[in-house]
Amino acid sequence: MTTNPKLHSDRFSLIPIQDTVDSNRHLIEMMQDSRVQRYITGAAFTDEQVTAGLERFHRLNNVNGQGFWLIYDSEDNCVGMCLLKPMPTKEETGNIETGYWLKPAYWGQGIAAEVAARLIEYAFVDLDLPRVTAVVDDQNIASAKSLLRAGLLREGTIIAYDTELPFYQLHRDQYFAKTSA
Repeated sequence: MTTNPKLHSDRFSLIPIQDTVDSNRHLIEMMQDSRVQRYITGAAFTDEQVTAGLERFHRLNNVNGQGFWLIYDSEDNCVGMCLLKPMPTKEETGNIETGYWLKPAYWGQGIAAEVAARLIEYAFVDLDLPRVTAVVDDQNIASAKSLLRAGLLREGTIIAYDTELPFYQLHRDQYFAKTSA
């Protein structure tokens, strides 16, 4: 299994998660924080859900250049996690989604939009993906705004994670048209 590359944005380093105590500690912290999980699962993970969640993170990581990255600031503080992975839908869509979890101390600083934009660039430039997608809870207005700032466009709704959710996407040609302008 190959390891996803380290990525960098203007302010952050995106470090691929690893099955290590330090990496897992940050993931567990976010899984068990009800504020982080409010719009994702609705509640903090139980211990059993944490075990299953860590297994899922590591199983889905480093597949075709996709997976999960911890987000570190210039002072080496882990501020959250971001992802680029297949979107779980009932029908096969081929949708690859970007997303993020941020620790509450770092909310409202433009981090989500910045790291999503960096993953979008990686998806199109390095992985040659045809499109990048995302979903959000319809009550999570801040996250929806972050997706728009990252360049994704609202395109109705989709059933993902067994729920009808607002759907965002950006096609490769749209990305390159914006970046070459």
